[in-house]
Amino acid sequence: MTIGITGASGQLGLGLVRHTLARAAASDVVAITRNPAKLAEVSGLQTRAGDFSQPAGLVDAFRGIERLVIIPTGDLQPGVRIKQHSDAIDAAVKAGVKHVIYISSVSPRPDAKNVLLDSHFATEQKLIHSGVDWTLLRMSVYTDSLLNAAKAAVASGAYSAVPGAPAAYVVRDDIAAAAAGILTTPGHVGITYHATGPVSLGPADVAETLAKVTGKAISYTEMTADQQRKGLEAAGLPPFLIDGIIGFNVAIRAGAFDLITNDVARLAGKPAESPADFLRRALAQ
Repeated sequence: MTIGITGASGQLGLGLVRHTLARAAASDVVAITRNPAKLAEVSGLQTRAGDFSQPAGLVDAFRGIERLVIIPTGDLQPGVRIKQHSDAIDAAVKAGVKHVIYISSVSPRPDAKNVLLDSHFATEQKLIHSGVDWTLLRMSVYTDSLLNAAKAAVASGAYSAVPGAPAAYVVRDDIAAAAAGILTTPGHVGITYHATGPVSLGPADVAETLAKVTGKAISYTEMTADQQRKGLEAAGLPPFLIDGIIGFNVAIRAGAFDLITNDVARLAGKPAESPADFLRRALAQ
């Protein structure tokens, strides 16, 4: 069976390539990326050029692949990612791919104010109605996304965040391991999995966790949504990206990611890493 991985040179893609190669022969794995040269050091790996913004070349990139995983693109300009994903699914159908796995998000929904969840919902619907076998792996919020704020909290003694519902943060590499399990084993057609961490943490819980793993006094300081937006604006981010980040954070605070499953352990063959263990390890590096 020939396995294809899109976005293979990105952070999630590289992890997925690594975990897949631990389960399958390199000759059976095709890594698809805009820049194949980035994967030149991976011994025996087949690489192909494929750019979701240039759909004409995707059919050739996907040809001969039986099981394909689509990693979402990073373009958050309104409407762009939905078209990119739709074009990729159309190309997979034309290329004769038998089974497409899409890495989606927990709580996808049609929402014009939330480009992330909206694009995931549209892509899921496109794939389900495409006629090919499908599997969805919905991921929770990256634990990795806490790292910069965690470093700042260790330095200042305060963890600042807008209050709201907890989320079951999941380590990016655990998502990659779970996806590799789907790619390399049978029995996943028509199933929706949820890759989550083992616990659900709110902002105050994150501060408490940081204090425990570092042994330092770290308090939780509430931030307003307006302060959060102004901080993003001060960082010079474009308005569409700020809106995307804010929309995603509103969904987190409303409880969209307060979901815990055992799917990572089931698919990856190892338990999902806790935020405490991840932060302890990452902050020690």
